Amino acid sequence: MTSSLGYAILGLLARGPLTGYDLAQRLRTPVGYFWTARHSQIYTELARLEKDRLVRHAVVPGPGPRDNKRYTVTARGRRSLRDWVVTPPASAPPKNELLLRVYSVWLADPRQAREMLVAEQAKHLDTLGAFEQIAARNADAEGHPDEPSFGDLATVQAGVGYERFTIAWLGWLLDHLPE
Repeated sequence: MTSSLGYAILGLLARGPLTGYDLAQRLRTPVGYFWTARHSQIYTELARLEKDRLVRHAVVPGPGPRDNKRYTVTARGRRSLRDWVVTPPASAPPKNELLLRVYSVWLADPRQAREMLVAEQAKHLDTLGAFEQIAARNADAEGHPDEPSFGDLATVQAGVGYERFTIAWLGWLLDHLPE
């Protein structure tokens, strides 16, 4: 059974061949906005995917003294990814440390709580700006759901909505905290 990380890797490789290093970079940005993995997990998962014949690699000259492995998704891997995409995800409770803190905000010094929340709002405004730039770069994908860039646009639109909601919610919270 392929893990969620395995499917994240297959989704990236379905867009084109990548080295393990390239995968790690793409799992930071853009995939890292909604799914994360440690560098060591990627190589373990690649070995598992290769063992299951979902990916294969070719050795290519590297920039330094060592060669690189460039991975590609196999036809079997593409079928597996295609089938997985349309199955409902398992329900998992969200983990949100900010919500956990706000749950007990009534215990905090109001000034310190406001400072923390204003700083959080600024981070979300920055992230919103980054997401809006990505959305603008992928705007042409809107009418092309069979292109990889449509997946980019669809996921970044979820990010835009989340950031807008969080910014508004933080504004509401700040309006209700004593100054």
